[in-house]
Amino acid sequence: MYLKRRFLVLLHSLIFLFLSTAAAADKAPPKKPANAAPKPSELIWPLPPDPPRVRWVTEYSDLAKIGKPVKKASWLEKVSGAKTADEKEELHRPYGIATDSHGRIFVADSERRTIFVIDRDGKALDRRQGTDRAPLIMPIGVAIDGQDRLFVSDATAHQITCFDAAGTIAGQFGSAQIGRAGGIAIDRNRSRLYVTDAKENRIAVFDSNTFKFIRYIGGPSKPGKKEPGAFAGPTNIAVDRRGDVYIADTLNQRVQILDAEGKFIKSIGTQGDAPGEFIRPKGIAVDSEGHIYVADAEFNNFQILTREGQPLLAVGALGTNPGQFALVAGLYIDSNDQIYTTEQYRGRVQVFQYISQPASTRADTKADGKEANPSNKH
Repeated sequence: MYLKRRFLVLLHSLIFLFLSTAAAADKAPPKKPANAAPKPSELIWPLPPDPPRVRWVTEYSDLAKIGKPVKKASWLEKVSGAKTADEKEELHRPYGIATDSHGRIFVADSERRTIFVIDRDGKALDRRQGTDRAPLIMPIGVAIDGQDRLFVSDATAHQITCFDAAGTIAGQFGSAQIGRAGGIAIDRNRSRLYVTDAKENRIAVFDSNTFKFIRYIGGPSKPGKKEPGAFAGPTNIAVDRRGDVYIADTLNQRVQILDAEGKFIKSIGTQGDAPGEFIRPKGIAVDSEGHIYVADAEFNNFQILTREGQPLLAVGALGTNPGQFALVAGLYIDSNDQIYTTEQYRGRVQVFQYISQPASTRADTKADGKEANPSNKH
């Protein structure tokens, strides 16, 4: 009897403890998951307490959502997982990217042989494609002049195709001067079109109005040496507001800066994985304040540097979430300092916004010889 009473007392105690614990758990506020990922709209770089300098805006990969409404799949298509024709409008291998005066985004998809035109305001999708007489085989780079004419470099056809503002092919040129066309950029003030040539390791320069060839810049660098003004596999190119030219000298793991006449000014970066160093630099652009942006296909990020090569900030890492990259390739900055990137593995365009610091702060930091809030982490 004694053991039986002790057993019942112990049982009652356990039941009371269980009920008390359950009641406390019901009243306690739900725990937030550890390391919860921020919403895309909350993605900023760098992290607090530093003031934000880059903000994630949006992304594009499923282009069917931009144009007409997607047709609903039938029950058979839902079961099989097959996509309708409209649902298949996806980016495959985007590379070059640019915007026109209306804010439309032009992105070259080398696998689909198409330049997709994304009208964000009208929420419409258009295309620029070749014809039987003027085909696009592997479009790589895109650039747009002051008349909203579109220039497209073709790596396989080793030439440039020009479309007028309405989308009609206005001409093709450069086949006699280009070995393997890559990134392109336009100096609107001087009507100069610059084309990287990874095969010949040089830059070809054309008149963007007449399409006439003007000159070559550079040539192959010697193995193991990185001479000024010589290149090894140049891929992408950009022009700033004063006409200086920035080239991603990819196999030399650096960026070279030339003046408008093609004369060497300086190079920044070297091979390595520290801030300000590169492994596979590709996309390149310059913002309104003169910062240099370099997309690195090895790091899967883009770095922001001063003209002197001082690293300020690195944005992104390997992944497929917003703010991450999978084989980042192209990079472009518009007149409003919006940053556009392309990824070849994911087939995606991402848009970021550079957040300028107040003019008074910029003046103070320049007086000190420094830039505000540098972040030297990849």
